[in-house]
Amino acid sequence: MNNLPFYLICLSLLFQQVNLTFASLSFQKSNAGIINLIFILKRKTMKSDSFRNNRKALAALLLCSSFITGCPLAVMAEGNETNLEVVQQQIKVSGVVKDAMGEPVIGASIQEKGTSNGIITDINGNFSLSVNQGATLVISYIGFKTQEIPVVAGKILDVTLKEDTEMLEEVVVVGFGTQKKVNLTGSVGIATAKEIESRPVTSATQALQGLVPGLKITTSSGQLEKDMSISVRGTGTIGSGSNSSPLILIDGMVGDINTVNPQDIENISVLKDAAASSIYGSRAPFGVILVTTKRGKEGKVSVNYNNSFRVSSPINMPKSMDSYSFAVMMNYADANQGVKGAYSDETMQKMIDFQNGKFTNGEVGLDAKSETAWQDRWTQGYANTDIWDAMYKDHVFSQEHNISVTGGSEKMSYYASFNYLDQGGLLNFGKENLQRFNTTAKINGTLTKWLKFNYSTRFTRNDICRPTSFTDSYYDGLGRSNWPNMPIYDQNGHINHDNPRALAEGGQRTQQTDRHYHQAAFYHRACQELDYKYRVQL
Repeated sequence: MNNLPFYLICLSLLFQQVNLTFASLSFQKSNAGIINLIFILKRKTMKSDSFRNNRKALAALLLCSSFITGCPLAVMAEGNETNLEVVQQQIKVSGVVKDAMGEPVIGASIQEKGTSNGIITDINGNFSLSVNQGATLVISYIGFKTQEIPVVAGKILDVTLKEDTEMLEEVVVVGFGTQKKVNLTGSVGIATAKEIESRPVTSATQALQGLVPGLKITTSSGQLEKDMSISVRGTGTIGSGSNSSPLILIDGMVGDINTVNPQDIENISVLKDAAASSIYGSRAPFGVILVTTKRGKEGKVSVNYNNSFRVSSPINMPKSMDSYSFAVMMNYADANQGVKGAYSDETMQKMIDFQNGKFTNGEVGLDAKSETAWQDRWTQGYANTDIWDAMYKDHVFSQEHNISVTGGSEKMSYYASFNYLDQGGLLNFGKENLQRFNTTAKINGTLTKWLKFNYSTRFTRNDICRPTSFTDSYYDGLGRSNWPNMPIYDQNGHINHDNPRALAEGGQRTQQTDRHYHQAAFYHRACQELDYKYRVQL
């Protein structure tokens, strides 16, 4: 500290003799408790004539320089730690943000990565922002993919945002357009392709079971060709001949959801409240189901194959009363009417012995009356038959195969798929089977900056095979006319039961149903906020 005044004097002599302007002189305390003497000169050029003519100034300057070289202007001192704030040099970057159609994107977010410094684009898509040198801009907008662009000083950015078709959980199809999920005011349920594809089902309706809250899907028949019913807002009618089924739109057009291959579905939106009627009118009092199918993706050709092998079993099957309990019940009923019981004590004892396995000679539960006739199977049969268990198989095998191809360029993309389903029936008598063939083709093209074109075709063929007698009224008398003491087969192995015989020997009925759909659509963008859509379906 004793030498400090001396060097200050030298500096003062220097600034008196040299034509410089003193800007600041400060002491800075370092981590080691050292005071650094810092001086800043505003003017960095000296008058050469004045400097050469003044030797005293030159000597003072050399003296200070030697001191700086030997001792870095630091002396020991005591004090607390202080921080030195460094201000980075900033540059101004500007540009414009557009969509794939060349239209400006209004309100796009422009933010410097890693900071809170940001701005949004104006009505013309332009922006201007001051950022640190070497920064990266993060540009984002709802429905478009986020981009990160390094900043180059003096370069005007021209950014084109690409649509993000994978934001299915964030953007919801609602009527004529899309809306962000968090901004929805109506009741909307969503089912995505990932959820649907993970379910081994035979139809898109079955795939929706349990996925959308408030969506009720029921069936009153296990027949292979029967479609399940859908209800969104409960059971109700408007008048004679009406029903409470929701309006179903496939890619914007009315259609049957059961004709769509579940593997071809991109997402399903279910408009559940009465607000749907404000768009679709009187056709939508019980809700609307909007089905969006998959479309081609830009890039290399992609081939996808998946299959499903499954085994089905009947559930919740009713159980028949055993034959002895049935005979006791029938005899009590006859006694209440004042008539003799239909079953003798000998026949009832045979029922008990049959159930206990005492017959070992291949008896089936009905003895022969003569060489050409059997005894009365209604009152003299002693088998123990569960007609429900005998009618249906324990397990049935089914398989499904699906292959799809997608690809294209920025201007044109395509998607094609083929689906095959082989669903076996549960009937133990006769042949029951469902085979479904489903093909889909879809082309999406950008004709101009303001005009797009979509074309899709869908073909579905259902081949149903079932016994002729297996009609809707078949179950009406199945339990009533099949007493448990009646055997299914006689001792020769022939069917000796009315209902199974009708299924096995009454012939087969085959039915083939073809459905072919064509759909074309033009999308005309008049401006950023206004789109026109023209659709035609055959």
